Amino acid sequence: MPRHKRAKGKGKPNRPVAECIRGMIRASGPPLSPQCCIYKVPSNIYHMNVAAYEPYVVSIGPFHHGKSSLKAMEKHKLCYLQSFLERLKLDLEDLVNTIEEWEEETRACYAENIELSSNDFVQMILVDGVFIIEFFLRSHFHDLQDDSDRILTFNPGFRVAIKHDLILLENQLPFFVLERIFDLAFQHLSLENFPTMLSLAFDFFSEYNTQKKQPGFEVKHLLDLLRTFQLPSNLRRQPKIDAKFEFLYSATLLHKAGVKFKVASSGWLLGIHFENNILEIPCLKLDDTTESYIRNLMAFEQCHYPYDSHIIDYAFFMDYLINTTEDVDLLVQSGVIVNLLGDAAAVATLFNNLGKNIAFGCSNFYFGGLCEDLNAFYRVPWHHWKAIFKRDYFSTPWRTTTTIAATMLLVLTLIQTICSMISLLK
Repeated sequence: MPRHKRAKGKGKPNRPVAECIRGMIRASGPPLSPQCCIYKVPSNIYHMNVAAYEPYVVSIGPFHHGKSSLKAMEKHKLCYLQSFLERLKLDLEDLVNTIEEWEEETRACYAENIELSSNDFVQMILVDGVFIIEFFLRSHFHDLQDDSDRILTFNPGFRVAIKHDLILLENQLPFFVLERIFDLAFQHLSLENFPTMLSLAFDFFSEYNTQKKQPGFEVKHLLDLLRTFQLPSNLRRQPKIDAKFEFLYSATLLHKAGVKFKVASSGWLLGIHFENNILEIPCLKLDDTTESYIRNLMAFEQCHYPYDSHIIDYAFFMDYLINTTEDVDLLVQSGVIVNLLGDAAAVATLFNNLGKNIAFGCSNFYFGGLCEDLNAFYRVPWHHWKAIFKRDYFSTPWRTTTTIAATMLLVLTLIQTICSMISLLK
């Protein structure tokens, strides 16, 4: 094979190319800081359902700042800021100067370069941070609400939309910013039993805290708090060493093998348990916001907790269980799923699409051992025969009565036959 001719001038630095590369490196910014915890949703995940990651009414933080569709809320933010400053008698300049000291630390929490000037960035952090604090305060202390508060007093649906927006991955502020502003505002007041910023967040998102966890741990932002609500208190459950998990049979197939589905009393997503042919799964209410809630938790885990992805594991477990509308109907009948979407096909599609473009590995699958137990149960022939026998002969009171009557008739006929044979032998 002929050798390529040596390029003219080889060995000399190509300055235009080198400068271009240096410019690209400078434009890319510094590497991610250990403080980084707020990310843009990866594009391959984002485009699976754009609406699940976009705020409805309010922008928080830099990623959606200034969007025309969200500008209507900026006036409400400023009204909340004015009320907050006047009620607590705070000096705006002092507050701004203090937040300026956190600018570099705050910027380091974002995975993207923030193109806002220092003044614009500090202003955004102050306005958005105070809005969240004041919103939580007014939700907790109802006497703070007045006729001018059109968010909480006149439009309850607005409150639901804001709650949705506050749990989006791209719509976060570092939680330390909220805590520091909160502490600055209330440090001069001596109030007994007054809540902390974290306890206010606990109260606002109480419906997600089904394990009744108590404040006393650090969170990175509000979405991280919701994830923490769902984490187990014990260590990650590991798959059995002597077996390799590959898949799980669907809910319908497991049911035909004799597995019964029951609503778990635990309430938290990962509280799934299998014992004595009963699979207990926490009830999941599916409404218009559920998919966005789960998707944002999954996107956050994919970016920040790739080796500790409990919510992703839950989504894949449910995807294994649900393949068809029959699987959905079975879980709805057992109370495991409350379907407010109205269509069983929509539920099946939701779960079948959650895991698309999500990196998933079985080696650290939280439900690996549970799935192996279910698969082992399914592969025992006796369980299938017993389930068929119960389904065909004892599934309803009428079938049970008919089966018992037929059995008694058969026994009586057998006894009569035996008696007749004995009398003939005599």
